[in-house]
Amino acid sequence: MASWMIHLRVAQQLYRQLNIEFANEFVLGNITPDSGIPAEDGTGFVPEKSISHFYAWDRNGIKYIDEGLFIQQYFTPEHRFVYTKEEDSFFFGYLTHLLTDKIWAREIVLPAKERQNELYRSNPELFWDTIKTDWYDMDFMYLKSNPSFEAFQIYCRIKNLKNTYMDIFPENAFEERRQFVLDFYANGAANIEEHSTYLSKEELDVFVTSAVNEIMEDLRCLNLAGHRKN
Repeated sequence: MASWMIHLRVAQQLYRQLNIEFANEFVLGNITPDSGIPAEDGTGFVPEKSISHFYAWDRNGIKYIDEGLFIQQYFTPEHRFVYTKEEDSFFFGYLTHLLTDKIWAREIVLPAKERQNELYRSNPELFWDTIKTDWYDMDFMYLKSNPSFEAFQIYCRIKNLKNTYMDIFPENAFEERRQFVLDFYANGAANIEEHSTYLSKEELDVFVTSAVNEIMEDLRCLNLAGHRKN
């Protein structure tokens, strides 16, 4: 849902505030939910987003991310007791990705749908193309202005990205996604020119800070704010 750059910006604030020792694994976890590989028949991704983002449906048939499903399957105290510290940081990053997406849907996507309601109803595909183009243009401008952005540099340098964490993803999924993301942002940042979008730099800065604050509160409610293992 949120762009990769937004996830990395949130991840950087979190691993600093939480003093996460294994930042590489935490950063990787923050990108992993978006690491599905295109299906051979061209109809979707493996795994499907409903699986990688732990979708559930409410009584009105509206889908939402249910981080509780993720916790039950991968991040209970029993799981974490046997995880290495690297594994613990990876799955912790995965969880914060899901929480960031939930906040992004509420604070960014819903208002966009309300502002462009006519377009959203008449041509959903064009609506999504329009707002995602704006999101990525803001990402490119951010990276061009911050070429040494730490979390992005961490993601660039991660080695040995064979998936050993989750059997829902193919073995090569993480490395394929990393290469795609690096190429995508390198080309975009190199060619972008400053221009206005419907989201301002200031609005995105506020989103990142407020999302981190909300996630920290969510973690306290989940008894995860002091997440590191002894």
